[in-house]
Amino acid sequence: MKRTGQVPFMKLQVGIVVLIAFALLLWATFQSGSFQVGREEKITLRFTSVGGLEEGAIVRLNGVPVGIVRDISLRPNDNEVHVTIGVKRGTRARLHAGSDARITTVGFLSELYVALDSGDPAAPAITSDQQISTGLVADPQQMMAQVKGMADSLDVLLANLNRAGRRFAQGQGTLGRLSQDEKLYDQMVTLSKNATTLTERMDASQAKLTERLLSLSSSLDSLSWRMQHGENSVSRLLNSDDLYNHLASTTARVDSVLAVLQSGKGTFGQMLSDSTLYDDTKALMGSMKRLMSEIEKNPKKYLKFSIF
Repeated sequence: MKRTGQVPFMKLQVGIVVLIAFALLLWATFQSGSFQVGREEKITLRFTSVGGLEEGAIVRLNGVPVGIVRDISLRPNDNEVHVTIGVKRGTRARLHAGSDARITTVGFLSELYVALDSGDPAAPAITSDQQISTGLVADPQQMMAQVKGMADSLDVLLANLNRAGRRFAQGQGTLGRLSQDEKLYDQMVTLSKNATTLTERMDASQAKLTERLLSLSSSLDSLSWRMQHGENSVSRLLNSDDLYNHLASTTARVDSVLAVLQSGKGTFGQMLSDSTLYDDTKALMGSMKRLMSEIEKNPKKYLKFSIF
């Protein structure tokens, strides 16, 4: 067939579509990779550890993607990790005093990214990169180690449960014997019945005790009312002033008698205030003791009996 050198219109359309798709692919690669399209701002952050962060990772400001990680390196005589990020123009002006940068991840196994916080909008904008505080929110290696430790503990727990299940199925241990020994089951049923009976008796006794307490309370209320409003002796003692008047009069008389005794008037007063009677009585008792002693020693001298 003789070729005319003209390109069919359909093939031309396919070629245009392929070129457009290739251009879009290149643009997406430039946006997400390490290629730099247009002018951007560079910010250098210092971290003690980056926890596996790689170049090309996304940088987000308050959750919005604004750039990517351009370089991760260690400087001479410095153990801190210097992370250089490329962000859109105007990003630095959004960072204020109190802003920070954290290395974190969206999910447990997602890729790490740098999260920027703009700080207090009312504070002045930062003047140097050192004003941005840094930190590592989640270290994937530590998280994996924790997960591994939890998995190991879970394996041990499952092994113990399997061993306990086998012992239970073989009738070993308390639960195993309970599951296979009917005597223990019958004893537990009997014990449950006895406990139920005891509980019923305790409930009945409690009801009787409650009734008696209520009856006693009623009796006390009735007695109290009779003592306050009745005509008996107790009521008269509580409500009448005669007893108080008699007691007051008697107390006054006793006080007067005591005053007379203390003043030394009368026989009892002189006996209380004058010690002569006490001394004479003491001397008399001494003489009687000496006389009784002489009589015991020589009774014939003092006692003479004659029948004829």
